[in-house]
Amino acid sequence: MLIFKVLHILLMFAAVTLLVGEHLFYAAAVWRRDVRALAAIRRLSVKPFYVADGAPVVAIGLLLAGVVFGLLTALTGGFDLLAGWLIAAYVLMTTILVFGGSPWVRRLARLGEDAVEAEAGARPVEEVVQTMAGSHAGLLFLIAAALFAAIIADMVLKPF
Repeated sequence: MLIFKVLHILLMFAAVTLLVGEHLFYAAAVWRRDVRALAAIRRLSVKPFYVADGAPVVAIGLLLAGVVFGLLTALTGGFDLLAGWLIAAYVLMTTILVFGGSPWVRRLARLGEDAVEAEAGARPVEEVVQTMAGSHAGLLFLIAAALFAAIIADMVLKPF
């Protein structure tokens, strides 16, 4: 059904925007070694949009709802659920979810918390700047963007 396809596309684009956007902002703040910007980004990452450990519940909810509507689209649209491009999408989506919960990504949230403490004077700013240098935020952004670009290309081009 067309409505399932439209909802799938809208929900996935919203989720990608939120998830990749957050990585982009973290990467920009870390690249500039801007503790105040990093602290501001982290302060914006609070309830109800995020749970206590930093998981972006709204973005993950949009992503999972998009997956559900994608599956409904496939089931009602006569798609073969074992088609190569759909299997590639399943693998990419699993990779995205695992990547999002990885220790490297979770360290960014902790780095943001350290920046909030540094801005409040409870932690030396230089310590946070040193931690920023080893955070690999730019690489994490590139990986996230590449994963989402790959799944979008897979969905649009259906290469397999």
